[in-house]
Amino acid sequence: MSWQNPPSPLNKLTASQQGGNRGAQLWGVDVKGTLYTIYQETPGGQWSKWLGPDWNGANRPKQVYELAAAQRHDGCVQLWVLDMKRQLWSTWQNTPGGNWNGWHANWNPPPGSFKFKKIAASQLQTTSGQPARFWGVTEDGILTSCHETVPAGNWGGWNDWPATPDKSRFIEVTACKQGDGKGAVWAIDNKKQLWGMGQASPGGNWGNWSGPNWLSAPKVSNIAAVELGGEKGACIWAITDDYKTIFNWQTKPGTDNWWGWSQGDFEDKMLAYEITAAGQNNKRQEVWVISLKQELHSMGTDGSPNDWERFWTPPA
Repeated sequence: MSWQNPPSPLNKLTASQQGGNRGAQLWGVDVKGTLYTIYQETPGGQWSKWLGPDWNGANRPKQVYELAAAQRHDGCVQLWVLDMKRQLWSTWQNTPGGNWNGWHANWNPPPGSFKFKKIAASQLQTTSGQPARFWGVTEDGILTSCHETVPAGNWGGWNDWPATPDKSRFIEVTACKQGDGKGAVWAIDNKKQLWGMGQASPGGNWGNWSGPNWLSAPKVSNIAAVELGGEKGACIWAITDDYKTIFNWQTKPGTDNWWGWSQGDFEDKMLAYEITAAGQNNKRQEVWVISLKQELHSMGTDGSPNDWERFWTPPA
């Protein structure tokens, strides 16, 4: 049994909070590379029916390998996908919570001939000159990035992200805001070690990598981050090397004060291999996982102070 009964078992996910009068939107890809999506019709409200691969027109990537989504400076959501040839496609909304533009192939092509294997994106400080950022992990494990520029809303050139002290080769990346306008990014290296980095100020410079095994994290294979807000900041979910789901959250926005990794409670009873998270445009958040049984599950926060619910839907 799967959450909202998707038309096909999924194995890749991404999600983003929408603006306007809608809540969150979730995208999933099945084992054949078929892209599906579902969205909240109102913030925190009912979900639409699943839409098929032609939800955004016929000129589309026929099969999807990887995907990422985030809001931009204007509140519109942008979606990126890699097709099976690792070509980067993108589409975005015309208005916050509104209709979508058609697909754009070969989006903002990076220099050289390298191809991405993993991608991530996050809205950052909307009043700065870099209100959204996109990261890509190349096939050689190099983390590179570009950012949105305002007021035009275009995207700038590509720059490799600073190396870790271990000269890590990465396999996964995620990012989010920290509740105070500052961004944070986390990445997993090929030793399953977690690294973290934050901005010094909203829209400002980024600090140094912290790690390996950021805040005593266990070995992990997948990660997803989401801004909590209120008295808390960011929250990072992770899937451990033995498929358990765990999380860690900031006790105060934008600080080095973190609660610590959850252990032995409700969340790690879910054995999963894929994860994503997003806000719902009502000051609450949701996380989704794909279990080892290839079933989709979800869990939300129950409001102030943004505590996670105690059970998965459907149950683990």
